[in-house]
Amino acid sequence: MLGWLWQKLGLDKASQQEKATALHAIEMVIDGCDGRLRLLPAYQQRLLPGVRLTLDYLAGLPWQRIDPLELSLRSFSTDRRLGLLFSSPLSLLLCLKSSESLQSFFLSASQGDQAWAILSMSRSETVRFGMVEHNGEVRSDVAQQIVSFDQHRLIEPSATPEDLQQSARRRGLAVLVEVIDRRIKLLQQMRLDLQTELEKIQLKLATFGHAGRVIIDATGGTDNMASLSPEDAESLRQREAELQQQLQPLARLAELEGILDVVCEVLEQPARFFHVEAQTIYLNRMGVLHERQDADDVTALQFEQVVMGQLQPISRVLMPVQVQRQQVQELEQQFADELAALQQQQMQGGLF
Repeated sequence: MLGWLWQKLGLDKASQQEKATALHAIEMVIDGCDGRLRLLPAYQQRLLPGVRLTLDYLAGLPWQRIDPLELSLRSFSTDRRLGLLFSSPLSLLLCLKSSESLQSFFLSASQGDQAWAILSMSRSETVRFGMVEHNGEVRSDVAQQIVSFDQHRLIEPSATPEDLQQSARRRGLAVLVEVIDRRIKLLQQMRLDLQTELEKIQLKLATFGHAGRVIIDATGGTDNMASLSPEDAESLRQREAELQQQLQPLARLAELEGILDVVCEVLEQPARFFHVEAQTIYLNRMGVLHERQDADDVTALQFEQVVMGQLQPISRVLMPVQVQRQQVQELEQQFADELAALQQQQMQGGLF
């Protein structure tokens, strides 16, 4: 009975550990957004409910429930998914060589010769017209949707799949902190842009004389020398009212309390600003999108789609991968000349 009471009061070991984790997460959020928020009284109490909601939400995300893709020269002939993600084995090698985190992993004596990681990519779609065979009839100029992947990055190289799972969950909070910081900056820039436009309109209206003309060209533009009709002035007044209305909810960003409100808003509704969903698409070897897997050359491509932010959202494709030190060396041996030529070009380009 005494144990139940301690748990009810939040004084048991598990509750104390949960609170310590939440407080540590709060400090991570503050460090990544605006350290001045620590000047506000009781900022931890303000953020604690939202952080707890966020940690529970991140723990329930479907991280990496896809079989890892082997990144190797051999996989280009045995796994058609690899050819859909990379244009060539050389492009795969360049991705592996440019990953500082992977290089550091293999250089560490405490790590093994095999790494599990998350491959992050940007997905783009274009439309082109090509030829399609339908019921034995060849049709030309048929619109086809082409899916391609670029901006490859390797994230969180780990010694085991279990370590990768834990790293992915920890990284979820770091990514959400970046989302919060970006949202604050976008809102502040929006406020600045609206305020600048409002000031210009108010200046024009201030220089509008009763005779229907500009008395002083105070804005410095050549267009202001022309007369301003009453209709134009009324249009400016309407726009002035619109801007003032749009600025009202943004005025809070001029103070720390307003910035803290934005942080709380995201933490208390994390699904609106950061969500992950498993997706499966069907592509042929040319990257043409199909509705279903009903042809010999169509491959099912499974990945996780991550959408970050609400204002100007950013979308990334994530896929678990596995790579061995020996496989990287095989790629280096196969494309030694091409890699040396590219490195030489980069060195020459850096001279100018």
